[in-house]
Amino acid sequence: MPPVNKSDPTPKETADQVAKTFFGVDSDEASQKKAIRQLLLGVVECAVLIPLLFYLRFGEVGGLGWGTTVFFVFYCLLAAIGLYFRSRSEYHTPVRLLGDWLDRIGAFWLVCCIFGPLLGWMITSALPLTVASWRGLYGIRVFLAIGLPLLTALPLTRYLRGKATLIALPILVVVTMLPIWSVVNVSRDLWEGPVVRRVLASDALELYLQNTDQSLGSVK
Repeated sequence: MPPVNKSDPTPKETADQVAKTFFGVDSDEASQKKAIRQLLLGVVECAVLIPLLFYLRFGEVGGLGWGTTVFFVFYCLLAAIGLYFRSRSEYHTPVRLLGDWLDRIGAFWLVCCIFGPLLGWMITSALPLTVASWRGLYGIRVFLAIGLPLLTALPLTRYLRGKATLIALPILVVVTMLPIWSVVNVSRDLWEGPVVRRVLASDALELYLQNTDQSLGSVK
């Protein structure tokens, strides 16, 4: 496809507009420093308050509580990093934005990293896990949390050039690993399969996914 039309805003112009609209950052350094300080303070507040609120409400933090905490902590961190390097053009990629179909796929990378594992968790929580369905449901969850983030991250690697690599590569790797980390136990159960265990206070046997602590029902 041809290069991006000249009338389209550049990535720098888009970043400046986002910084001004959502974070109140103008061209002056003072407003940028203020916004970064607020975001870093938000990291600490989210890391402390969100698990505390989940514990006070439900008696435990749980997977959803920790996932929510990680989401807001990394949101504040990534926003602060983006604002800090926004005006430091030597750390911007020297590769011109191509605007092709690969860029359109890469544009969904962060969305997939956030909502992929969330959607997978919702599917496996809403639908019953049975002997017949658990492999399909766990397979969908693994694809949403591992497959989609990896597929959408690959097109972004072509912009890892020059000093931009020092910043962009760690962010790309760490953020992509977060949804993967969220389904480690699901992946282990897919690989190992269920085991047979005896139900407590009973002679009945059941199929059990030991890594995700899920029962698939009694063995007939």
